[in-house]
Amino acid sequence: MFDRTSLKSALAAAVVGLLMIAAAGRAEAQTGTGGTTLTGTGGSGGTAFAAADFFVAIQQQTDPAVSLTTFELSRFFNKANCDCSTPVNVFIALLSSGIAKRAKAGITTGLLSIVLGAGCNAYDSSAQVAGGCLLIASEPVLTFLNQASFTVPTDARTLSTYFNSTGVIVDGGTSTTGTATACTSPIGQAFNSTVNFNFDFGTGTIGLSIPFTLQIDLVPPPAPTGVTIQGGDEALVMSWTAVDQATTPDLLGYQILCSRADKYQVFNESPADDGGTSTGPFGSAFQICPKTTPWMGGIDAGIENLSPLFVCSPQLSAQATSDRVEILQNDITYAAAVVAIDASGNPSQPVIRYGKPVKTLSFYDVYRDQTPQGGATGGFCAITTAHPTAKTTAAALSLLAVASIGVVITRRRRRRR
Repeated sequence: MFDRTSLKSALAAAVVGLLMIAAAGRAEAQTGTGGTTLTGTGGSGGTAFAAADFFVAIQQQTDPAVSLTTFELSRFFNKANCDCSTPVNVFIALLSSGIAKRAKAGITTGLLSIVLGAGCNAYDSSAQVAGGCLLIASEPVLTFLNQASFTVPTDARTLSTYFNSTGVIVDGGTSTTGTATACTSPIGQAFNSTVNFNFDFGTGTIGLSIPFTLQIDLVPPPAPTGVTIQGGDEALVMSWTAVDQATTPDLLGYQILCSRADKYQVFNESPADDGGTSTGPFGSAFQICPKTTPWMGGIDAGIENLSPLFVCSPQLSAQATSDRVEILQNDITYAAAVVAIDASGNPSQPVIRYGKPVKTLSFYDVYRDQTPQGGATGGFCAITTAHPTAKTTAAALSLLAVASIGVVITRRRRRRR
């Protein structure tokens, strides 16, 4: 049984928790450009809806669905997720301020349209082939207000659609007159895409549009050049010329992949994200689409197909030009590759080299292995078994005597001072 003091404390904690959740949701609504407000007709005076009354997000299709954070969004729309058509939700919901306005707004007609494309804040359900805009979904405004949210299942491939300068769809897996293929960028670099939440409050025109900007990066970085490999004792040393960050400013770093005898896994990496990444001693800093990789990105895919199970180093910095892969077996041939990785997790094509770790011989190893054993000459550790001659002995004693006399004279001079 709780006493009254405990009950009051529990209720106060619950109220604080609800306030924190509401505050977090409102902050999230400002992600991208979701805080932009246009002049609207969704009510009048204090009941007019504004962008700050809504929460917009891209969600992972988990149970329950989870909104991607700002950091996750910045690297989610990469080539791997586009190639795999990774499922996501486009989500919009009323915040508490919007819920407070809906009863007084008096809205009974109109349409909420979710439209993809830059400059598509004036398009509604007729935007399917209108210019450079693509309609994702729509529903009556009244339905949205009653339910207080609208969840639209889609995928990364659709949201990664690129529109060329004339507005023709040339990406997203559709066959059109454009020159770009699906999940590629015809401009050769990352680009922005905009999800527009357009409200027609029954006037036949868009009264409020909330744009949500996505960064799409479908272009992997260039591969490092000048790649070499050198054997060490139970190790391989890989060196390369760094990718120019002036032309690749989003370079995240590098990672080394390796395989034993060109087919066996070296370290115990396990698949994650349905095989798109790995976890283990190192974990892959890059992501692939297992659906477009032979054998689903597993062991048989090998380093030539960028299987994450073959990573042999941690993520190296963008300034790194070499790394030593250790805990290998001597006299076994290994295949190794270094890949460049950008901030979105796109890997470059692997540059593969072959090398063999070799035992490093110390001076003692060389000395011991001479024939006959111990027959090495030179060095302070070489020992001769020949007897010295009288002439060499006398010379050595003379030098010793001269040195001794010099020491005695020096000491006497110091005492006189």
